[in-house]
Amino acid sequence: ELLNTNVVDVKKCRWITLTYAENMTDSKRLYSDYVLFWKRFKYWCNKNGYGKPEYIIACEPQSRGAWHIHAVFIFEQKAPYIENSVLRTLWGQGFVKIKKLDDVDNVGAYLTAYLGDMSLDEYKEDKPKAIWVGDVKEIEVEQNGEKIKKKYLKGARLFMYPPKFNLFRYSRGIRKPVTEVMTYKKAKEKASAATLTFSNAVQFSSGEFENTIATEFYNSARKH
Repeated sequence: ELLNTNVVDVKKCRWITLTYAENMTDSKRLYSDYVLFWKRFKYWCNKNGYGKPEYIIACEPQSRGAWHIHAVFIFEQKAPYIENSVLRTLWGQGFVKIKKLDDVDNVGAYLTAYLGDMSLDEYKEDKPKAIWVGDVKEIEVEQNGEKIKKKYLKGARLFMYPPKFNLFRYSRGIRKPVTEVMTYKKAKEKASAATLTFSNAVQFSSGEFENTIATEFYNSARKH
């Protein structure tokens, strides 16, 4: 919801991944490193006439404990071309990856699809202490320019987060989602001209109690 509220034009944003060259496991250092990087990046943007961008970041631990950061940078105008080498120098901690989101209808669903999940390959390679017995899902992903199918363990990464850890953070200029309470019928009428980009339903029960939580996302910028 936070991503979809702020990313209204995908051409104005870039998806960045920041990775450490070392096996860096300190969550406090993670944030201090990012703050320093963000100051350098803002200075670089201002110096080159790109204005002041905003960010939304999510932090993820690998199964061996090393941290990396996923970030969406949102610009006021069309996002600039950023050389990989320039961003790597500004980060100064290891490796970087930059991607466009030009063909994505639902940025929120797209970028959070794997958050908390772990690929089966990573799980087997690093042998985490916990034994995962949850669901396995197969997703088509892009790897080295090709689309392949990979298996993911749903929620397997969540046990590696420290207690009370802020999974995501954002800059001051990021707008908060606006919540309205209405009937499902009225909500459907309000979204009737928009395109459905994501839907999901979770059913749960406890004793005699049963309920289903359904989630639907619509893109009002793309009509039928």
